[in-house]
Amino acid sequence: MTDLPSAAGSDPFALHEAAAAWMVRRQDADWQPGEEAALQHWLAESEAHRQAFADVARTWHDLGQLARPVLASDAHALIAPAVPVAPRRGRAARRARSWRLPGVAAAAAVAMLALGYVGYGWYTAPSYVQEVVTGAGEIRDLQLPDGSRISLNARSTLAVHFYRSRREVVLSQGEAFFEVAPAADRPFTVDAQRSRVTVVGTAFNVRNGPGEVVVKVLHGHVRVQPDRAEGTAPVSLHAEQGLAVTTLTAAYRSIAASADSVGGWRNGRLVFRRTPLDEVAQEVGQYLGHPVTLGQPGLKFLPVSGYAATDAPAIFLEALPDLLPVQVTRTAQGGYRIDERAVAR
Repeated sequence: MTDLPSAAGSDPFALHEAAAAWMVRRQDADWQPGEEAALQHWLAESEAHRQAFADVARTWHDLGQLARPVLASDAHALIAPAVPVAPRRGRAARRARSWRLPGVAAAAAVAMLALGYVGYGWYTAPSYVQEVVTGAGEIRDLQLPDGSRISLNARSTLAVHFYRSRREVVLSQGEAFFEVAPAADRPFTVDAQRSRVTVVGTAFNVRNGPGEVVVKVLHGHVRVQPDRAEGTAPVSLHAEQGLAVTTLTAAYRSIAASADSVGGWRNGRLVFRRTPLDEVAQEVGQYLGHPVTLGQPGLKFLPVSGYAATDAPAIFLEALPDLLPVQVTRTAQGGYRIDERAVAR
């Protein structure tokens, strides 16, 4: 038994190449039961293997329906004298025939590989690509070809890739509000750090901030997978529900998401309704352009209710002592530090 095609990992082109190798090997006259068992084992390893093999099988079948063109080697064979050749068997015979009839063998191989890779490339290559980076104070509205809309907040980086069977977005940093056009056969996903949001049709907000990814749903239904690499179970979110995922550990917690607080930054206003102080600090710090830190761990869950203008975050921070038992100090680097208010003695 000769070497069998090896596992191809998750690279789609490597998978297609391995599947094509299996298909060619299977046509061999001395294909062995052990090789068939190995092929079935390879197919059983993953759905991606089975899909790649099915794609190659369709290409193989389609090629079989095409009439073979007349080749230059055919004309040569008509006028060349017959040369006795000792009969060979099995793979040795096939290799010998390939060398004696390079035109036929090469044309068939090139046709199969070209059609297979072009077809597979068409299926896997994105039909639409857009990459956007926003600067300080800049908000961009994107209209996508499927009818979906994205509002991208300041200091954000986003990439959109649409494929035949799926729509993918990567929010590398910053914040975006999504209004997704329904398409049950083309799921829409948003990746941020280790987390993935999957939707069909809905409106929701994703903030990829320092140490945390926050998802809030305005209406519709999304599924949030805290750690897509580890395959953690997705968490379902509906209207006015939210989830905060810690970047380092993928630990998560449910958070409030009142309708007026989801994507309110698009109108220049941040709305907080009993929002934990650590979340407020992260969100306001995004507009300040400098970190807002908490001096004591016990401050993180203090509830904050109020409004902040995105173009005047410092005013809101400096007014926090009127709302909470805290003191706010400007740092030398331009950020703010929030500490527990000292108790007078």
